[in-house]
This record gives sequence, structure tokens and C-alpha cells, in this order.
Amino acid sequence: MNAQQFKDWLSEDVERIERLLEEIGCHRPWRTGDEVRCAPPESNNHTAISVNVDTLYCRYYREGETFRGDILNLVRLFRNEDFPSTFRFVKALFGLSGKFVKENKIDPLSMFKQIRKQHKVFTDIDEVEIAKFGMETLEDFIMLPHINLFYEGIMPQTAELFKVCYDPILDRILFPHFNYDNTETVVGITGRTTKSKEVIEEFKIPKYWNYIKGYKKMYNLYGFSHSLPFVIKDGMLILFEAEKSVLKHHTMHRNEGFSASVGGHELSEVQVQIILQNTPPETEIVIAFDKDVMTMKDEEGKDIGEQYLIDTCNKLSKFRKVSYIFDKYNIIGEKDSPIDKGYKIWQYLLKYRKVIN
Repeated sequence: MNAQQFKDWLSEDVERIERLLEEIGCHRPWRTGDEVRCAPPESNNHTAISVNVDTLYCRYYREGETFRGDILNLVRLFRNEDFPSTFRFVKALFGLSGKFVKENKIDPLSMFKQIRKQHKVFTDIDEVEIAKFGMETLEDFIMLPHINLFYEGIMPQTAELFKVCYDPILDRILFPHFNYDNTETVVGITGRTTKSKEVIEEFKIPKYWNYIKGYKKMYNLYGFSHSLPFVIKDGMLILFEAEKSVLKHHTMHRNEGFSASVGGHELSEVQVQIILQNTPPETEIVIAFDKDVMTMKDEEGKDIGEQYLIDTCNKLSKFRKVSYIFDKYNIIGEKDSPIDKGYKIWQYLLKYRKVIN
């Protein structure tokens, strides 16, 4: 197998690309259009690295210069080694033989596959297989809320409702993810370290850790099953990025919140299906992503954040009333969720949300 054959093989599955990026220390991966974006090991800038999933062309924006090249050279850059060493590393990572020879088969469906490759792959929710577990998955952890959550405005009653717990061995606050249609079925567990920023950087500790291997947030909505009765009652579903925003929202509404978390900056096709299949047609969907999404810029420094939010809304706008929150007057921090500054500011931002016509 040569380098081009490896890249052809890698581009066949976006999850292979994400795995390779994670192996070299990149984190906070998310998908947008035909790109995978993520943060480099030394920072939390989740737009610093972009990889085209078809061509594997990469851009890495860093202070002083911008790297441009293919994914193998990006790996080489982070590992600080020569190309032969990098190529041996990537082949070993995926268990590929150096003697690989690609078979030249005649595929009668090749023309249709090429057409499909040029378009976004659509996943039917009924075809998604998710491993499901009961409450026994939480038995090894301490079922008490961490004091840090209280300091962030999350009441113990809310933490208890969502079964937030603590791992004393790895020193992580755990957020169980329940399946979108059942408040008793665990499909994922996200663990957030309680270590300081300095300790995280010094010892290269992952800020977040997925306790259930294979769980994909894009196939679920955190908090949706708990919020659905109140979504129907209030006629509104608010979509945040992270779990804690959902918990804060429920705290503000005495555990009758009507929100869910998409698990990042991307509203996936499966999440769109979950929303459309489970909410009444008159439900308004509010996109409430973090401030760093609102202020996103392209490589030329042009503001693209608001357009990104509009594009996200358009995934639902044909079927539901949709709006988005935009911090026009810069009243929240550069990395804040719209709900992080408390009830009064959250209500102001929600009141002046922008509706998609």
C-alpha cells in the first residue's frame, strides 16, 4: 500500500479520519459540510484545523503561519518525524499491511457511488444501531452531584434528575446520556475532568472522556427524553451545545425545562429526524449555540458565525418555526453559552432571538 492508496482508503469513512486526528492529540472534533474540524493539542480553538473528507486537504491556522497540505503531512507535523516513520505509524494504527494491493474490480454501481460521494450521506434514524444499557452502568460511581455544578448554577435536584454522578478514580463529573425516547435507557456517559486548566495542559489530560466506546452524540439528543413533556407543553425546544446548559435551563424552570444538547456545533440529520418525529408541528426550535460559534471567522477573517447559525436553522425551517440566539451587543463571554450569565441575561437573549422567515 502506498500513500495515495492509504488516503483513498481513509477517505471512504469519515470516522477513520476522526480517529487518526484523535490519535495525534487533536480534540473537539465536529463536522460541517464536507469538512471535519477540530482543535490542535495545544489549544481549544475548535476551528483551527479543517480536513476535507474527500480530498484530505488540511488547513491548520496557528499563530504566525498557516499549514496547508494533506493529512499525512499534518500527522508528520504533529509527530515531528520523517515521512517514512509517519507512514508506518498510520498503517500500524489501522492494522494495514504494507503489501496491500487494491483489487481492480468492475463495480456496476460505481457511477452511482460517485454521485453519492458528492452529496452528504443521509442516515435514517431507523437504521442507526445504538447500544443501550440500564441503570447498572452507573453503579460503580458516586450518585451525588459535585459541588462545582452548584457553583455554576445547577441545583442538586436537577443533577439528581439527570443522574449526574462522580467518578472518584478518574476525578470526573459524569453526565449520563439517556436515549432520546427513554429516561431510563443509558446510551453514553461523558466524563468531564475537575482538574484545573494548568493541570490539564501540563499532564495532557483529556477534558472530556467517553465512558461507553462507540457512542456518537450525533445519533442522540442529551436531555431530550426528560424535556419532551415540557417541550409539548411550552411549544418550544431550545438546542444548546453542551450538557450543562440543559441542566442550567432545567434548574431555572424548576426541572421542567424544554431544552436539549446536540453535543457540539453541528445539528446532524439524525437529530433533525428525532426532533421532527417527536415534537408537534407547532413547536418552535431555538438554536442557542455558544458565543464562539456566533463569532466564527473564515481563513480570510470574514465573519461567518451568523450565517452558520442560519444554515443550521434551515435544516428545520421547512418543517418548523425556527429561530436562533445571537449576542448582538456582546453581553456574554467569548466562550459562553447564552445561558451561562444567569436568568436575566438568558431571558433577554431569548426574547430578542432572530426568527427565520
